[in-house]
Amino acid sequence: MKFFKYLLFVVYLLYFQQLVADECKNFEDKVLSIPYPENGIVTDGQQPKFDLGIFFKQDFNYQTNETFIARDKNNYPIVKFSLSERKIKPSSTLIKINNKDLSQLKDQEINNLINSNKAYIQTVSDGYHVNALEYDLYPFELEYFVINAIDEIKTKEGEFLLDYSFQVSHERPDWIEAGREIGYLTICPIDELVMSSKVYSPVTNTTDYLLQVGLDQDKTSSYAEQVYYADTDKTFTLSTTQGIARIKSDFNLKKFPFDEQILQIKLEPPYGMEYNDANNFPKPFVAIFTPRKNAYLDIERYKNENFLKEWKITKTSVENNLSILKQVSNFDRETIVEYIDDHITLNIYVKRNVNYFIFKIIIPVFLILSIAWSVMWIPPNQVESRLTTSIVALLALIAYNFVFNEDIPKLSYLTSLDRYILLSYLFCAIPTFLTIYFSRITKRDYNIALEINKRSRLLGVIIYLISATVIFST
Repeated sequence: MKFFKYLLFVVYLLYFQQLVADECKNFEDKVLSIPYPENGIVTDGQQPKFDLGIFFKQDFNYQTNETFIARDKNNYPIVKFSLSERKIKPSSTLIKINNKDLSQLKDQEINNLINSNKAYIQTVSDGYHVNALEYDLYPFELEYFVINAIDEIKTKEGEFLLDYSFQVSHERPDWIEAGREIGYLTICPIDELVMSSKVYSPVTNTTDYLLQVGLDQDKTSSYAEQVYYADTDKTFTLSTTQGIARIKSDFNLKKFPFDEQILQIKLEPPYGMEYNDANNFPKPFVAIFTPRKNAYLDIERYKNENFLKEWKITKTSVENNLSILKQVSNFDRETIVEYIDDHITLNIYVKRNVNYFIFKIIIPVFLILSIAWSVMWIPPNQVESRLTTSIVALLALIAYNFVFNEDIPKLSYLTSLDRYILLSYLFCAIPTFLTIYFSRITKRDYNIALEINKRSRLLGVIIYLISATVIFST
């Protein structure tokens, strides 16, 4: 009986594999049968649009697990990019469209207004008459971004190591007929298909989404697949990448070791945004890179399930903003143009676990300083005893500084720990200077030396504690 069940399972598996192979073969054949365009420009999934060309920032509600248009504190929508009216800058707030108060409208109602042929748009300071225009839309979506591990957060070198896996999807309305050949739950590999000169896919492994300064080629891989969703009658190309990357980050270490840093993981789509002023393209185009729900949930999950020892994750966020770069045009070497990219940034806010530095550096330095300062309780006329104790303590502090020197970042500016160590050096040397000073005063009036010594030790403790507090609190 068990043998029969096993045989039945094997037969079903072979049948299913053959069925999938047939579906994928039919899909490839239909894609390759698409007529080659006369102008030689192979389609790449653009969606012709005719609307106001205004796009809004996106936000995510972790309580309801829903994405929505980002709004300001007064509930007005925040613009990400305006293609039709350039005076509406990124991160501008829209107040009204056709005199309708946008703070009172739902997201869908605002999107319906954007699909108008013309509109009067009001920002906080100005108003604009905007007409709809034709352009091509390239929608790219970050399906997920899984962080397997973050290792080697090297604040001194300004980089960290990321073990990741992510997937980007791109709708292909030009492949819809071919996509319908793909059955439910079937995923077709298309790496070989896109090598054809008749086919182009902007999300294949030729695209580097993740901005990084180094990668482990032996541990990095990517592949492209095609999937069809019958419920929406849409087909998507999926590009999945996984590997280990070295990412640069601009760490601010002024408060080291009580510092907090932001680990930024930045991804950019294959295309940017082009006004097409020079008519280098058939029409303007906009590539939108949008994070889906899993991208928000994955980074939040990593916050709660990470293995960082030296750091504690305080919060995470996903931002979807524009990067604007001025550089020489690809078509005219004498012209400076703006290149605009819609990018996704995953922010991981980390706070350093300071116990190591407290117990291994701050407390030992304080103890050595306390020994040096204790000579202030030795009578001023015992010069030899005071000098011996204070100088030995100073030398001990200098020697101990070499012990933990490798744990302190070597920077062009002083960190909080650097200032604390310098302060300790100063107060470790003060008793030696005072002892030499008292050796001269005691010959004239010993009572004056006693009074100055008494006031100095109390005043010194107060100044030191206040100074150390200011150093570590600012």
